[in-house]
Amino acid sequence: MKGKKEKKGGFLRWPWNVIVYVLLVLVLRIFAIPVILILMWVQRKNNPHGVEEGYCLSRTRKRLTWLIWALLVFVVSAALFCMLKVGLDQERTYWETMDYVTLAVCGVGGPLLLIAGIYLVYVAIRDTFFPEKSTLAKSIREQLPYPDEAPPVDKLFAMVDEDLKENGLWFASVGIGKEWVLGDKVNKIDRIRGIFVVNEIHRHHTETGVRTNRTMELVLIDDRWQRNVTSFNSLKELQAAADYLALQVPDARRGVNGANMKFWNMKEEERENFEREFRQKQNLRASEWMQQEVLGGKRRGMGDYFG
Repeated sequence: MKGKKEKKGGFLRWPWNVIVYVLLVLVLRIFAIPVILILMWVQRKNNPHGVEEGYCLSRTRKRLTWLIWALLVFVVSAALFCMLKVGLDQERTYWETMDYVTLAVCGVGGPLLLIAGIYLVYVAIRDTFFPEKSTLAKSIREQLPYPDEAPPVDKLFAMVDEDLKENGLWFASVGIGKEWVLGDKVNKIDRIRGIFVVNEIHRHHTETGVRTNRTMELVLIDDRWQRNVTSFNSLKELQAAADYLALQVPDARRGVNGANMKFWNMKEEERENFEREFRQKQNLRASEWMQQEVLGGKRRGMGDYFG
């Protein structure tokens, strides 16, 4: 089973990395983007998955990169608004059929991209500077027995961090411990009911030819019937992560590609039947394990007796 333990290292620790990024933007403006991306790559290489500052906290702070994408979205949105203004300033007698289509695209795309950019900025700032309100913290809190009585975010993250430090194996950006899985969100292992691998190649016909796009994702479905999707760049790492999880939750449903949507969209009655069978298999497995432990203890006792 392929997996990687963490090695500690440090480079541009928080909040110095943010200070450097802001200074670069002030000096280089939009040309700072490639420099910032290179610095982020070096930081990830020297401090994999945020082992120094805590896996969960590092994962929420990575949302700061969404500000870069927000900037690009704002640039495209501004360009569409400019095209729309130029088009509206022309006389209607010079408009052609294609001009109407262009104006419609600019009139709809500009505002939509503006809203998308604002959303990216909001999520980046919220997750980076207010981790207690982050999507990651929420995903952990909702899986506890009493979410309303959940501990503060530092203790919340510590539960996952300690498990990964002591028991964790890493498959690309996904860490799997004894109790928790850290991907784009967090899953409690004993609540996982479905483990699916998505490996699909999509082909798009364009004017210049055929373009292909490959989707590789690990899809986890829990007992609340919520989906957690994490993207991979390596099929080998993706398959290894799914296989390792299956060893820890042997009674979870396995499948590939569209099977995860079929499982997720099961009717309420089918879900209840699956959950009942899942519990029965778990109880049977636990009973068999207890019997083996008792028999093993008796054999060891007899061996000591006849010594």
